[in-house]
Amino acid sequence: MFAIIGTVGVLVLGKPLFVLLFVSGIFSFLLLPMCRKLQSWKWPLWAAAASSCLLLVVVFFGVITFLGWQYAHFGKDLPGLQAALLARIDSAQVFLETRFNISQSQQTAWLNKELSSMAESGGAMAMGLFSATGAALATAIVIPIVTLFLLLLKGRFREFFSRLNDQGEDVVLRVVENIAGLSRQWLKGVLTVVLFLAILNSIGFLALGLDYAIVLGVTAAVLNVIPYLGPWLGALMPALIALLTKDSAMYAVGVLGVIAVTQFLDNNFVTPKVVGSSVSINPLASILALLAWGMLWGLMGLILAIPITGMIKLVFDEVPALKPWGYLLGDEPKFGKRKGGGRITEQIGA
Repeated sequence: MFAIIGTVGVLVLGKPLFVLLFVSGIFSFLLLPMCRKLQSWKWPLWAAAASSCLLLVVVFFGVITFLGWQYAHFGKDLPGLQAALLARIDSAQVFLETRFNISQSQQTAWLNKELSSMAESGGAMAMGLFSATGAALATAIVIPIVTLFLLLLKGRFREFFSRLNDQGEDVVLRVVENIAGLSRQWLKGVLTVVLFLAILNSIGFLALGLDYAIVLGVTAAVLNVIPYLGPWLGALMPALIALLTKDSAMYAVGVLGVIAVTQFLDNNFVTPKVVGSSVSINPLASILALLAWGMLWGLMGLILAIPITGMIKLVFDEVPALKPWGYLLGDEPKFGKRKGGGRITEQIGA
C-alpha cells in the first residue's frame, strides 16, 4: 500500500520530468530507423543523430509557423467578428424580450454580473494559462535536445540492457524491443490520424464556404489527440465562426455534421487500423487509464494514457507473475516475439 502511495506521489511531483522523458523517448524510437540508415551510409553517430533531430525540429516549427501565419490573418478580422458577435447578442436580447418578457436592461444587468464574476477569476486563470504556455514552450525546446542525447547514447543503453540480462534471460531485451515498436507505431498512427482529419475537416469546411477553413480544420484535427473532449473542442470554434459569418444557423449545423462524419470515419475505420493495432487495450482499461493518468498528469496524462498503459501491459505480458494482469488489460499482445528472432540490438542500434 505504501509502495503504491509512494509511486503515485513520485509520478505527481515528477510530472514535468517524466513527461519530458516519456515524450523524448517516443520521438527517439521514431527517429531510430532514420539514424541507423544514415549510419549505414557511413555517417558518424553524432551527424546521424543531429540530422534526425533537426528534421523533427524543422517539421515541428514548420507546422507552428503555418498555423501562426493562418491565425495572423484570422486576427486581422477580429474587429469584424466582434461586431458580428455584438449583433447576434442584440438579436438574442430582442428575442428573449419578445418571447419571455425579460427586458434588455435585466438581461444586461445579469450579463454584467456574470462578466464581473468571471473577471475576478480571470486573472488567476490568465496567469495559470500563461504559466502553462511557458512550461509547454520550454518543454518543446528541451524535447529535441533530450531526444538527441538519447540517440547519441543508444549504444550505452544497449549495453545497459544487456547487463540486466547477465543470467542469459531475454526478458528485458524483449520488453524494450516491444516498447520501441509500440511507441513508433503509436506515434505514426496518431500523426496519420491528425493528417487524415485535417484534410477531411478542411475539405468539409471549404465545401460549406466557411472562412478560415484550413486553419480551423487543422486545429480541429490537432485537438482530436485529446481523448473524448478533443473533437468537440475542435468543433466549437468553426461552429462559432459559422454563426458569426453566415446568415443561417444551418451552417453551424453543417460544421457539426462535418465533425460527426469525420469522427465516424476515424473511430470506425482509421484509428482502429493505424493506432488500435499497436496498443491492444480493452475499452474498460482504456477508460480507467484515461481517468487515472488524467488525474495524475492533467492534459498530457490524457494524451499519453493509452501508450503508457500499453507499455505497462507489455511488461505484464513478459513477467510470469504479472501475466494475469496483462490478460485483464487487453487481448493477446500484438508485439510478442518477432519472427526471425529480432532482438533489441536492432531497435537501439550499435
